[in-house]
Amino acid sequence: MTGEDSLGRAVATAGKLKPGTWEAVESLAVLAIASADRPEAAELLQTASRTAAKLKPGTWEAVRALAWLARAQDELGG
Repeated sequence: MTGEDSLGRAVATAGKLKPGTWEAVESLAVLAIASADRPEAAELLQTASRTAAKLKPGTWEAVRALAWLARAQDELGG
């Protein structure tokens, strides 16, 4: 399996995550970083950001997801 195949599989799997969760935010942020050279990176980052804005922080999952989101925004200039 090539890196592109793995990335495509990861994106497809992320689409099956329960929407509106910190796990989804973290997964989308990590995928945005991994997709930095692909057109879908900006969309993944925007989706992660929109999802995070709707969630209540206060758990370690939230901290981890927000840290990944911040990293993705830094790396992608978002």
